[in-house]
Amino acid sequence: MTETSTTPIPATAPKRARDRIFAAADELFYRQGIRAVGVDAIAKEAGVAKISLYRAFPSKDDLVVAYLEDRNADYWRRWDRAFEKHEDDPRAQLRAMMEYLADRTTAPGYRGCPFTNDATEFPDPNHPGRRVAEANKRELRQRLLRLAEALGAPDPKALADGLVLLVEGAYAISQTLPGRDGPGRAIAWAAEALVEAQLERDRSA
Repeated sequence: MTETSTTPIPATAPKRARDRIFAAADELFYRQGIRAVGVDAIAKEAGVAKISLYRAFPSKDDLVVAYLEDRNADYWRRWDRAFEKHEDDPRAQLRAMMEYLADRTTAPGYRGCPFTNDATEFPDPNHPGRRVAEANKRELRQRLLRLAEALGAPDPKALADGLVLLVEGAYAISQTLPGRDGPGRAIAWAAEALVEAQLERDRSA
């Protein structure tokens, strides 16, 4: 038997420059804010030359859009996982989503909703990042409307919009009264109360 020498395969392959750049931007944008973070800081954090960053992302706006689109995809993956566990039970689906948000928005170090943050930083409706943020909120409103209809609410649009306001309120209050003892924990209870108020209207009509 003859032996052949082979080059050992690393247990973990090194990340490509583009992946390192994206990971650095994702962390810095979320923790420090998009406007506060320049391309020099991202390149330094990623350990690449600035020219490598521009090869991967022609402009900072392109990187912002990639960051928000990735966060958006992850947001809906989490939503779908929470809902799949309670198929055909809209009340349980709503509870699961609101309990997740209660836990998420009161977690240590939580920096708020990236889409709300982006919309605050970029008031121009034509900014490409803001368009991603607005699309996320429109989708949230539509999904909650479908959920309100499945719950049999007599005024599903009003219930859906009330739930949107609860979600946005939890995101906002997380930055001024944060933590497990903050009011964000009440979102699941408040959502249940809104649903009950709507269904009680229907029962007493």
